[in-house]
Amino acid sequence: MQQIESLESSSPLVVRCVAAGLAGKSFNPYPLNFWTRTALSWLGHFPQAVGRYVISRAQPFSALPPEALENLTCESLANARLQDYRELTGPFPAVVAGVALGGASAFLALALNAPFLPQTFVTTLKGGSPDGDVQVYFQRSARLALQLAHKNPGLITIQHYDPVHDEWLTRRVNHLRFKLIALPEAYAEFLRNNLAPGGAVCYLDCQAQWLRYRIGERSFFQVGGWGDISAQEFLEGSPRLHSFARQVKLASTAWRLPGYPLETGPESEWGSEPGLETALHAFCQQEGYQFVHICLPEPHDFSRLAYLAMLRLLEIEHRPPAGVLIEMFSQFDPFAALQGGLLPLWLVFNTWDSLAFLKQMRPQFPMEAPIFFSPLSTFTLTPDIVPWKEWQACLSGLNWRNLGTRASHYPADTHTLIHWNRKLWEWVRKNGKPVQSRLDINQLAEIYQTYRRSTPD
Repeated sequence: MQQIESLESSSPLVVRCVAAGLAGKSFNPYPLNFWTRTALSWLGHFPQAVGRYVISRAQPFSALPPEALENLTCESLANARLQDYRELTGPFPAVVAGVALGGASAFLALALNAPFLPQTFVTTLKGGSPDGDVQVYFQRSARLALQLAHKNPGLITIQHYDPVHDEWLTRRVNHLRFKLIALPEAYAEFLRNNLAPGGAVCYLDCQAQWLRYRIGERSFFQVGGWGDISAQEFLEGSPRLHSFARQVKLASTAWRLPGYPLETGPESEWGSEPGLETALHAFCQQEGYQFVHICLPEPHDFSRLAYLAMLRLLEIEHRPPAGVLIEMFSQFDPFAALQGGLLPLWLVFNTWDSLAFLKQMRPQFPMEAPIFFSPLSTFTLTPDIVPWKEWQACLSGLNWRNLGTRASHYPADTHTLIHWNRKLWEWVRKNGKPVQSRLDINQLAEIYQTYRRSTPD
């Protein structure tokens, strides 16, 4: 089966991570061959500017030509992800579905001993906008997006253009995202074959919102993405965006799309699209399964929920946390957290909003225990990136250890792509005491309801 979805995107990472954890195996988010690992290791000995230059020019080699998507269907997308579970056999007490919020969604699934079924899929296509012209990027896949939405009434399409956080990508490739708004038969069959009688489907519904242009009945175009730059700032411009454009030699920051209506809707990567939740609920009623709907406003709310879920597991076993694992974007390993008795805290990105969330959570950390921090390599110096010294200041006074990007190479460390969690597993194998307990669906629902009551609307 040809690999259509970008392997480094959220849904494949979460599904592969959960599949590995259910099989009792560690997870490597970046499966690299020998020659790639050797090249990245060699690059890591040079200043970070060299890594940024090389990595930014390597992505187009793995991008797909648009014609590779001509026969794409909801079923082919779903079946491709289900292949990650081909070596697992049920029945499972629960299945988690919905938005793939990195380490948060992955941990919640493993805490329930449950597979994860994603709503969202993304493809990386050849051809971008070299100088920041939004019309050039839009035309790369607009016709394809409309065609696929027309042929597949069970999904929507979103062309996602983030010329800041993905600056080095969007010059050379373009991203076309798909979201399920109906239940694919492949998912229904998986549930019938793998969910225990009377088991539960837990739907993760993230209400993250963004501005987007409506291109067709079920086709959209989004400018910008989650971080510390608002949707309005992306469209209206600002001094810091103009300065960024000059620095990276983008000719344009006029990223509006004239002629199409602008509306507020679910954010492309982290927001849940209506439709799938209703279809899953109806399926559960028909098949005799429980249905639990977990709805929270923003991505970090789910991270906090995963943190609370681990606290409950440790309480069940009458033991304190062994430490904290601070994960970031694609660098997450919930199985290591479970094997080591570590509280997981997933951060969306290396931007100021993620630092603000970390500061909120820091008072809850065990003071003497190790704090493992996995700073991300994004290979772009965005206007909203958190300087290294700010991460240091936030963690000052704690027994923290760096697992990810080296301070000298932040945020463009090719070494991180090879083995970001190697030191983590060295500690887990030497010091960890695995958590044997798992939550049942009623316990997670109780944790969720308690959290909702404690959080102002």
